[in-house]
Amino acid sequence: MQLQAPRYAWLNGDLVAWDQCVLHARTQGAFWGANVFEGLRAYWSATHRELYMFRVAEHLARLQRSMKSVRLELGYSERELGDACLELVRANDFREDVHICVVPYFGMAPGFDPMCHTQDTGVHITALPKARSDAFERGISVATSSWRRISDDTMPPRIKSGANYLNNRLAHQEAVRNGYTTALILNQRGSIAEAPGACVMMLRDGKLVTPPSTCGALEGITVATVADLAREDFGLIVEEREIDRTELYVADEVFLCGTLAEIQPVLSIDRLPVGDGLRGPLTRRLQERFDQAVRGESARESWTTPVYSPMPVNGVVGHASVGDR
Repeated sequence: MQLQAPRYAWLNGDLVAWDQCVLHARTQGAFWGANVFEGLRAYWSATHRELYMFRVAEHLARLQRSMKSVRLELGYSERELGDACLELVRANDFREDVHICVVPYFGMAPGFDPMCHTQDTGVHITALPKARSDAFERGISVATSSWRRISDDTMPPRIKSGANYLNNRLAHQEAVRNGYTTALILNQRGSIAEAPGACVMMLRDGKLVTPPSTCGALEGITVATVADLAREDFGLIVEEREIDRTELYVADEVFLCGTLAEIQPVLSIDRLPVGDGLRGPLTRRLQERFDQAVRGESARESWTTPVYSPMPVNGVVGHASVGDR
């Protein structure tokens, strides 16, 4: 099926036609992957006839941390980037679930030197309709990858960068070629880091467990959201600790969570069924609460920013979910 492109993208302060959002091939961001990025979601509520951007403040704060780590300075504040996301989504008049990507990048360096630090930087923002994967209900199969997770002393995983995601791509493509949905990636110590583009959570002995960022997991916003739901709505203990590969084999439930993945039940690992091989009851209940939260249909209004409702005078970043944290 051919992708129907939206009308507009956003490039360095301006709305531009979708096919005009281009960079020169010799920019460091395009040629060497010298960029950072943040993906965030907006969800359509049929009940409210409204589109809600989800946890924008947290996403833009994480983007700022990535920029700081690679010493990329932009002429835009978090507030301005939040407003730009809103402007773009409104201009495209989306009435469906949307995925938004904000990508600050390094531009040209003197003499086109790929290793030279440059003050030439920019940012582009794109947004596309993104329907929920059927894996949300159907579940997935995963394999332990032969590829190991990048580490903080080589390519720090807490930096959300296009270059870092080659590690995820290698693991994911290997798993798909071998007949699985995706992969689990171990760190250099042999414990669970994450899945490509998603964090790992397991239910074992009544506790919800996930690896900490020191194991190579991204500092996930979705995993933090799920942890809050588990504690506050279901009274569960949530632990961050190392997880062995074989501990997942004997878990009661396992699921992946991330901005794109949302919450995906893991039905089997390395051809071994997780629990009874079906979506677990806790996973299903967390999915229900998550869906209510992202669509502005729960009491957690601070997590969502309405797109089409009248905005406060201080703009989208002045809204409870995007303002000063």
